[in-house]
Amino acid sequence: MSAYGSRAPVEKTTVISPRMVNQSCQNSLDSIGVEHPEAMVISESSDPASPSRAHRGGEQEERVRPRFFDAKAKARCWQFAEVVPGRHPERWRRDPAGNVVCKRFYNCQGCLCFEYDHIIPYSKGGESIAENCQILQTRVNRYKSDKEWVDKKELEGFSCDIKFTDKELDIIEMAVYGDVIRPGNECRCRTVAEMLGKVKSKRPVAACKLPYAEGS
Repeated sequence: MSAYGSRAPVEKTTVISPRMVNQSCQNSLDSIGVEHPEAMVISESSDPASPSRAHRGGEQEERVRPRFFDAKAKARCWQFAEVVPGRHPERWRRDPAGNVVCKRFYNCQGCLCFEYDHIIPYSKGGESIAENCQILQTRVNRYKSDKEWVDKKELEGFSCDIKFTDKELDIIEMAVYGDVIRPGNECRCRTVAEMLGKVKSKRPVAACKLPYAEGS
C-alpha cells in the first residue's frame, strides 16, 4: 500500500508476429493430420502485389536491361556517326537527318546539340548498346520519342532550319575548345596579353583570325 492507494495489476501485452501465427496454424493442422503447404504460410512478402516486391522487380530489370547507354556504348555510337568533311571527327559529327552536331554540346537544346537515341526504343524492347544507338539533334530526338524507324525526310522536317559555314564553325570551335583543328586551318585563340604585345606565346600554333579583324 502506497500513499496513492493500491495499484492495479498491469496486464502483459503479447505481440503476435506472422511467425507465431504460422507456427500456431501448423501445430493445429498437425494435430488433425492435415498437411500444410507453403502456400498457406502467412508472410508479408508473399503478396505478389506488394509495392516493395514490385520495386525490387523494377530494380532487377534495370540491372538486367540498363536504361541508359554507358560510356563505352556512347563512344562507339559517336564513332558510328557520319564524319563531317573537313572537321575534326572527335569534335563534329552528322546525325541521320544530316544535322552537324558538336560533341561538347551533349544534352542541351541548341541546334548544334545532340542526344544519344535508342534506334529501337527502350520501351519497345530496345537495348542500351552501341548497335542500337544513334546520335540525333536534340529537338529531332524529342520529336522521334518512342517511334521506330522514322523516315529521314520526317526527321529533317523537325531539324533546325539553319546551316553553318566553315568559318562559323571555326568560331564556335574556337570558343568551345580554345582552338581549331581541321585540314587547312589549325589555329588557337590568343590571350589579351598577346594581343597587346605584352606576352609572346611559346606555342608554335598560329593565332586564329577573327571575322571582325578581317575588315580592319
